[in-house]
Amino acid sequence: MTAATISSGEASRRSWVLLNTYGRAGECLNETTASCKGRNDLPICASLVRERPPLPSNLYVHCAGGTLGEIPYLLSMVDDLILFDVYIGPSISVPSPLNFDFFIYRADPKRASLEMLPHPHGQVGREDPFGIYPRGEDHYTIASLSPSEFKSSLFFFLHLYDSKTKIWSRKKLSVEYPQVEFPLKIPVNFCEILQHNTSTVITLRDSIIGWVDLWRGIVLCDMLSKNHTLSCVPLPLPLKCTERHVDPSETLGDASFHRGIAFTNGCLRLVEVEFDVIVQEPYVYDEETGWPCSRTKNWTINTWTNNEMRNSYDGWHKDCTLKASDIFLGDHSESELPPVALQNLFVSDPIIGMNDDDSHVIYLVARMKFMHPKSWVLAIDTREHKVLSVVKSPPPVKAQLICANYCTCSISK
Repeated sequence: MTAATISSGEASRRSWVLLNTYGRAGECLNETTASCKGRNDLPICASLVRERPPLPSNLYVHCAGGTLGEIPYLLSMVDDLILFDVYIGPSISVPSPLNFDFFIYRADPKRASLEMLPHPHGQVGREDPFGIYPRGEDHYTIASLSPSEFKSSLFFFLHLYDSKTKIWSRKKLSVEYPQVEFPLKIPVNFCEILQHNTSTVITLRDSIIGWVDLWRGIVLCDMLSKNHTLSCVPLPLPLKCTERHVDPSETLGDASFHRGIAFTNGCLRLVEVEFDVIVQEPYVYDEETGWPCSRTKNWTINTWTNNEMRNSYDGWHKDCTLKASDIFLGDHSESELPPVALQNLFVSDPIIGMNDDDSHVIYLVARMKFMHPKSWVLAIDTREHKVLSVVKSPPPVKAQLICANYCTCSISK
């Protein structure tokens, strides 16, 4: 998930949205619609249909005279700028990264625009982690950071696009200040934490972009520095790693299922959701999901803040530990509520509110059982210990895309 930050001067005229990472194919004309020519001079248009959280907003992409062979995918979002890719052509099982075209879309209704970008060097595509740094005067830098060596956490390739020169460049970098050593011995079954694997990208204060491994830490790069020096900020260890007795059969799993991060009000905020799940029959599979039958007994929201952003675990401070069984659901008679108790829902993909006055609100995707296609989005106030709102999620754009896949973005009103 990608978080967007806004400057204090813009806060009064911006609001944030939950944006579906997978766009929708189709034309939906409104005040944010912008168009340009794509590959083979085919006309492309993009529109944003925004909703107030917890309802998700959606990007619509349409190609007159062409067919979208793949669902448009949002690569990065900061302020009004949305970077996405599109493959125009017949649907094929594994399209090459070179089949996709990159577009930068400005969703500001007062100056909406769309532009196709040149393709970056090499096999760079939608699987790579991108960030955007707005430079003012409508210019921006797009950056992608990926390991230059297999499973490396010290050496990276930095791909940069300058909107002024319209040129991609690439440089090999090493981390000048490697991440501090782990405070505990990491169990063998949690070995994925030993290398950096980017889960999401965030834009922080000033000109800094952070590539976040939600289990491990953040690799920071200053877009205005001449040498683009890389530094690190560790994240609190996964709660599974800190347990006195670690089950050797357990793994950490998908970090985005459990954790979310945001930069708001001048500090980093992290959330992790713990689950108390019982696998009822290890070799009996649920007919609806295809996964082993299980039941959620309870779940817990944990939050931390960091005002220092230095290479130390000491900069993180625990703010909240809140069990689902202690959260007041309320009436919400206007919503279609899940038909089970709150603590028995399977929740995932936590997102932190992006405004200064709602950073204590955590948004969660809830399902009756793990990987069930039907879901809801909950907004939970961690201060008041109550559910603020519940909305039913729209159907997934593809049957197999049942993860939440939401990100945050601030959009001008």
